[in-house]
Amino acid sequence: MKAVRLLCAVGAIWSYSTMSAIASPKIASGDGVINAALSTCLTRTDAFVNTLDVSVERGEIVRTGYFGDGSFRILCYPNPYASSEQSLVVIFAAHESNLDVADAFVQIALSEIADPELALP
Repeated sequence: MKAVRLLCAVGAIWSYSTMSAIASPKIASGDGVINAALSTCLTRTDAFVNTLDVSVERGEIVRTGYFGDGSFRILCYPNPYASSEQSLVVIFAAHESNLDVADAFVQIALSEIADPELALP
């Protein structure tokens, strides 16, 4: 009888820890001003995501990619507070277990998309 209780307790603990890990991805986000029009922001975003070996879904203003252990979403949109030659980028990244990985991805993506060299053919 004690063995059954012990196995039930171990199973409950394992189930709780597994569900916690599955239900709690680590999510990072960031945003920045791009000193270029919306079309250039999207061009730079496409140039960045094309360097990654992942499948990417492309929407009108959004790019979503999926890794084996996480995903990302990058949105470009016109800056409502500035001229049409300025846009905003917002990046979300999720990793199944490591916030540092998600945060590093966001920081790298922001710096790459803000780089005017990526807009060149």
